[in-house]
Amino acid sequence: MLPAAGIVVAALLVGFIVWLTSGNDDPPPVTPTAPASEYLFQRMGETVEPARDSDCAEHAYGKVEQFLIANPCRQLTRAVFLTATDSGRTVYTSIAVVRMPDRAGAEKLELLVRQDETGSVNDLLREKKVNVPGLDRLSRGGFSATTIDRDVVIAESDSADRDEDPAAHKAEMKRVSVAALKLAKELG
Repeated sequence: MLPAAGIVVAALLVGFIVWLTSGNDDPPPVTPTAPASEYLFQRMGETVEPARDSDCAEHAYGKVEQFLIANPCRQLTRAVFLTATDSGRTVYTSIAVVRMPDRAGAEKLELLVRQDETGSVNDLLREKKVNVPGLDRLSRGGFSATTIDRDVVIAESDSADRDEDPAAHKAEMKRVSVAALKLAKELG
């Protein structure tokens, strides 16, 4: 009787182990990873510490300056980053974060900045706080902007080594600017 009981216990143990280890034969779900950015950005030495100011109008031009006089910002934070394109061009990107008192003001500012011939916030090259041979401003390249809560993020990118095709150059600089919008998080 003892050997039979041992066989039953052994059979139950094997059955329990099989039950524990068996299950769904499907592989575990794969968690997608965020796509890597097309560009690897590095902050320029002159702006390791971002430029900060509470007078945005003083650092703007055109209708954007007029808007900021009538609707003062809470803070302006700016820095310049660089990256390289697949073709080997070095691209410089200005990130300006304009903090408005509320989201409604931020949305109005973004709409104004997106319109042609309305001006913008000066990049640090334009104010001669950052020096890049062959460039005196970044507003001639590509542009992008977005509103995040009460912050308006403005990105302008350009390269001293311009593509022979002006439309292709502008399109490439716009791609860089769109990718650079995420850099606003680094400026706090």
